[in-house]
Amino acid sequence: MNHSFRKVEPDDMEWLYELNKASFLEVVVRQFGNWDEAFQREMFFAKWAQPRQARIIETETGRIGVLISEQLDDCDWLHEIQIDPGYQGRGLGTILLQNLLTNARSRCVPLCLQVLHANQKAKRLYERMGFREIEKLENHYLMESRMTD
Repeated sequence: MNHSFRKVEPDDMEWLYELNKASFLEVVVRQFGNWDEAFQREMFFAKWAQPRQARIIETETGRIGVLISEQLDDCDWLHEIQIDPGYQGRGLGTILLQNLLTNARSRCVPLCLQVLHANQKAKRLYERMGFREIEKLENHYLMESRMTD
């Protein structure tokens, strides 16, 4: 799937919230029992008030997702990949992960991430891509990539 990246603009924020809701509503309900709209909206906008290294993923049809990652001294950190449900299952998430893994390996650091316990679909994808669970936190698994293929 041909895609490009651009920086997040203020006009993207409501769309990003709706993407976040579409991406996480079922998982949040499974893990925490409900989706409190006011709380989720408050948490989302508080999180986005912090400086973010986020990029909108676009195709010829428009916005289809967001990628948030950063390079730290000892690892590359994947904060989030969110892809519009209508575009999931087409390999884009795998391509994005492969690119992030290649970049991390070129720096000789692992790619690290957290995934909610209830998000087993994402956890299985990460495991297929060579990630291993390194710690079970209260709500998340902390995962890390291997340094080589």
